[in-house]
Amino acid sequence: MNWKSIGLGLLYIGLQYSSLWAGDQLTVNRDRAVFREGPGSYFPAIAELAKGTSFEVLTEENGWYKTTLGGKTGYLSTKVTAGKKESRTSQDVFAKMGTQQTGTKVAQSGVSAAVKGFANKFTQRLQGDPAFLDKAYAYHIDPVAYREFRRQTYLNRDLRTIRRAVDLPPAQGRLVFTFSEEGMGTAVAAKISQLGIYENTPVQDYVNYVGNLVAEASNAYDISFKFFILDQDAVNAYACPGGIVFVTRGALQSMQNEAELACFLGHEITHVVRRHGMKEMEKRKVMITADNAFAELDQSTGPDTETEATTADLESIALESYENIFAGRLQKYEDEADRFGLTFATRAGYDPHAMVDLLARLSGGQQDSGNDHYTATQNAERRKKVEHWLSTHRFPGVLETFPGRFQQNTASLH
Repeated sequence: MNWKSIGLGLLYIGLQYSSLWAGDQLTVNRDRAVFREGPGSYFPAIAELAKGTSFEVLTEENGWYKTTLGGKTGYLSTKVTAGKKESRTSQDVFAKMGTQQTGTKVAQSGVSAAVKGFANKFTQRLQGDPAFLDKAYAYHIDPVAYREFRRQTYLNRDLRTIRRAVDLPPAQGRLVFTFSEEGMGTAVAAKISQLGIYENTPVQDYVNYVGNLVAEASNAYDISFKFFILDQDAVNAYACPGGIVFVTRGALQSMQNEAELACFLGHEITHVVRRHGMKEMEKRKVMITADNAFAELDQSTGPDTETEATTADLESIALESYENIFAGRLQKYEDEADRFGLTFATRAGYDPHAMVDLLARLSGGQQDSGNDHYTATQNAERRKKVEHWLSTHRFPGVLETFPGRFQQNTASLH
């Protein structure tokens, strides 16, 4: 990686620095604090820091602390120091899972060994495609290219003004995924990938650029989202715990501008941010505690009886999670995903009315879909709800749709 170019790229228009926290000593107050090469979740991970790790703040910018640890300079989300006690922890199926500490080491791919262990285990259980795991770990957008895309998006617009005009919905529960949750989500993605990945890197990068703009405007700007395209004619999408999202080629071909894409992806990002996949599993109210034995999943010695039982329960949950994601979530989660997705897209500077046009187009045909939430009938119902939501909100007048840029970047779809 060209560190010089990345360093120069950090000084882009719209990025504001503050010396308010310079020199302060802060402490990591949550599990899975990812230390990254730059101020964004799209930057590769350097390490995952243990809870209780102290660090000195060099600067603070747009929700990221710049610091130096272990001789490396990088960035931590300001959320890692949050000390608010989480609610209903005792009822959270996954709250005690995968709490193994990784110290200051992360695998070369930027994914911790614990996540990989869970992902490999669950992928075997789901009979997913293990090759997709390598694809998911290896894929990263170029930070410099993304920031240039971001700069052009907000040229002659003040993003801070837009975000001040559109309130961010309050966060609920944990906004960080445990090792077991992320590993399970990656395994579910490996299963979904068997529908067929559409190999078109320029289009995939473009979808990831737009998706990351929307994710940055959400409650979970420090989750590393990755977007993949399924080679399917049907209009559909799937969001997996941890941040892997699929959108079908048919969905992209049904769109006419970038705002439609942003709203569409905002819906899927909401499923991740609001932990809909986890909430469905938590309804089982099964208390499972994964102890340090899970840090040794790859050892040759076999697990004990208690660990085997826990593993079986986890694998059962992974299978149920896949079935729920593939077949379609509860209606209340779908409605929430539309509302919050529109909010996130608007905060990213996109016109949310574009979603009405997209749903009108989809409800006018006979779309083939793998679940009930993208049928023509359901899209017509969603359109009515979206129109009502839009009628009750006011929006800034500097929102965009970018039809030309969308057409240019998706021209190679076939």
